[in-house]
Amino acid sequence: MTFRPTLWATVAALAALVVLIGLGTWQLDRRVSKQQVIETRAERITAPTLSNADVAAASDATLDSIEYRPIRLTGRFDDHRTLKLLSRTRGGRAGFHVVTPLVTDSGTTILIDRGWVPVGGDNDITPPPAGPVIVDGYLRRFAAPGRFTPDNQPAAGAWYYLDRDQIAASTGMTALALFYVQRAPGAGPAGPYPAGAVPTVALRNPHLQYAITWYALAVVLSVIYVVFHIRRRAGEDE
Repeated sequence: MTFRPTLWATVAALAALVVLIGLGTWQLDRRVSKQQVIETRAERITAPTLSNADVAAASDATLDSIEYRPIRLTGRFDDHRTLKLLSRTRGGRAGFHVVTPLVTDSGTTILIDRGWVPVGGDNDITPPPAGPVIVDGYLRRFAAPGRFTPDNQPAAGAWYYLDRDQIAASTGMTALALFYVQRAPGAGPAGPYPAGAVPTVALRNPHLQYAITWYALAVVLSVIYVVFHIRRRAGEDE
């Protein structure tokens, strides 16, 4: 019984091995990149607090480097333009987020995600103060909706994700900032809801499992390749 590989089977097997090993290595690279993102976000949450002045001239490029950092704003809430961000769960309970514009001392309007409220908890929502306020939270960027996120229905007041341009057009808000603020826990008036929260920095990072799967397939292919040629030659010798 000898091992004498054939040309075309060898070429096909090598090509497949290159692809499988490449996919495994790519997944490892993605794992490292994802972990770096998680660590960066975690570091920013504990970074020094930003102020109105720090973000007054913020651009898209600037926001990339300061998202998730704590921020303290001063201004007045415009409760008449409050909206509900629907389909938000917490601890397995269905609910929504309350988003209220804050008009800062400089005239800029910043959307404040004041926090989560369970379905049926409307009567427990503490209204924002009518006068000047200080808001502590975390700077967040507007994000594109996920694949399965419903479309916003501004006319019906049904908001499923924060779209700066849609909200500005629907509410007539001017000078709307390029970012919004997620209110920190305990940073509002006393009351059960809305409940603020620290941003979740952890991301799903299953790339190590994916890499192992691709490498395992490469090993299986190698074994099949060897066994095939040994059996094939043994059969020819009988």
